Amino acid sequence: MKKNINLEIGERVRLTRVSRGLSRDELAEMLNISTLFLGYIECGQRGMSLTTLQNMCTILNVSADYLLLGKEKEVSIDEEIISAVNDLPEQYKSLALDAVNNLKKTIARVTKISKDL
Repeated sequence: MKKNINLEIGERVRLTRVSRGLSRDELAEMLNISTLFLGYIECGQRGMSLTTLQNMCTILNVSADYLLLGKEKEVSIDEEIISAVNDLPEQYKSLALDAVNNLKKTIARVTKISKDL
């Protein structure tokens, strides 16, 4: 017998996977689980381990609150920038920091110019 919570979680997993443009095979491979098991999760026939849940949240870029409870978490722009930089290979992180700092200086100059007009 299926539990309602598994049905709800599975539906959110499926909808999020599809919205990210991932096939079931692709997500299963990224999670290191079988495509069949991911299908069971999405259909609400099976639950998942906390490790799989954590990895799924990271890969799909959603909060556990969303997958478990359906609650959208507001993500600040700071968190989005940090997440984007953290997703980069180590050798590119300092370049990203330089780019953000240069953007900050450019915005400061442009907004000062526009205020002077």
